[in-house]
Amino acid sequence: MGTQKTERVELVVLNKPGVLDRVAGHIRREGWNIKRLAVDEEENPGGGVGTSRMKIDIEGTHTKLAQVMDRILNLDCVVNIAMLQNKKRIVRQRPQDTAVQIPVCESAVPVPPKKPLSFRVLAINPGSTSTKFSLYDDEKAVITKTIRHDAALLSRCASILDQKEPRRDCIMESLAEAGVTLSSLDAVAGRGGLLKPIESGTYLINQKMLEDLHSASAAIHASALGAIIAAEIASLLSIPAYVVDPVVVDEMDRNAKLTGMPGIERSSVFHALNQKAIARRLAGELGMPYENARFVVAHLGGGITVGAHRYGRVIDVNDALSGEGPFTPERTGTIPAIPLINMCFSSEYTEAEMIEKVTAKGGMKAYLGTGDLQNVQKMINDGDEFAALVLDSMAYQVSKEIGAMTAVLEGLVDAIVLTGGLAHSTRFTGAIKQRVDKLAPVHVFPGEDEMLALVSGALRVLRGGQALCYR
Repeated sequence: MGTQKTERVELVVLNKPGVLDRVAGHIRREGWNIKRLAVDEEENPGGGVGTSRMKIDIEGTHTKLAQVMDRILNLDCVVNIAMLQNKKRIVRQRPQDTAVQIPVCESAVPVPPKKPLSFRVLAINPGSTSTKFSLYDDEKAVITKTIRHDAALLSRCASILDQKEPRRDCIMESLAEAGVTLSSLDAVAGRGGLLKPIESGTYLINQKMLEDLHSASAAIHASALGAIIAAEIASLLSIPAYVVDPVVVDEMDRNAKLTGMPGIERSSVFHALNQKAIARRLAGELGMPYENARFVVAHLGGGITVGAHRYGRVIDVNDALSGEGPFTPERTGTIPAIPLINMCFSSEYTEAEMIEKVTAKGGMKAYLGTGDLQNVQKMINDGDEFAALVLDSMAYQVSKEIGAMTAVLEGLVDAIVLTGGLAHSTRFTGAIKQRVDKLAPVHVFPGEDEMLALVSGALRVLRGGQALCYR
């Protein structure tokens, strides 16, 4: 047996689905153990596919490090590798003749034929003014496209449910343009809406779910259309349609439910799909089952939710939709109750205006006139001290919420995870890390990969797992 040695390597990689799994798997196959892995997304002002910097501490005896690094450079997702040789930092670039060109388009046509024994899944994720869909062959994306809808067209629809046909038609037209044979699909997965509280998992879309999605309470957000459109397409092809970890996943501990005011109970409404998917991914990278892990996961986006993940269940999480937790780019978060009550009874605002102030016109937007983080960072770079205070205060509040969820987990935390769109900002994540990295190792997964999460949930069933029944 040779002497075990630990080496630090740094990789610049393209932000492609599965890049972490590919790099980590390659290192392990070479006989090295990963002791520590951290990822920070780099600034990407030019758009298109960006890059991230991976710092990896590896330990092993079987293969020379330089040989392992040479072979990793052959991965099409790796841009360069840096390592120490004789106390000097050596950077190796991909050869020019094999260098990857970073694409700026969202989809590639024509779509290749589906390989034998693989599963082809269509995932649908509607947003307020856009509809995103992806086509996957197993875990590989063959199409990913975001359709931006004409705001005037959507405004002519009497309700969100009336937007179903134009959104569905755009998806079908895009698939036809890409040459997709609909009969090649094995399943459709759609983003779920505001259903009644349910356990985490993959649910077969049934008639009861569709009835509930058409209710006034569930149909207030475009996410309800994900399941409705998925069911329509699947019905035409006689294939199953699923939803995976919708926002109403409720696994909260009973101690977390009471508010101190009978008649008002805390609800579990959060970014369940992305939080669960990222938690499972990190658990895999750390070599443990998600069901054995204790994580605090912070989804940082237009809404911010921070969840305490204990042994596969989210036992506590703030309901950002109802105004809990940190303030966000557009939401107020938790507000002192008495001043809020006074404002409600001031006769200056209607009920609808107050709800809008809390959920859509609060937070960073209320202070700075914009909810766009890039605009705020430009203000800071131009010397706006108040903009810096607002951004740092938002990071401060996120850190407080992470601390609270650490207490929920009794201080026993395997990792803290920062994910979502705001995690692209190294200034923002850095301000959070500074306050919480002594509680547990901090891992950053910028952005979200909800399409892969939807597909992965469907694949678990297609490969022999059990779909849950919505009742």
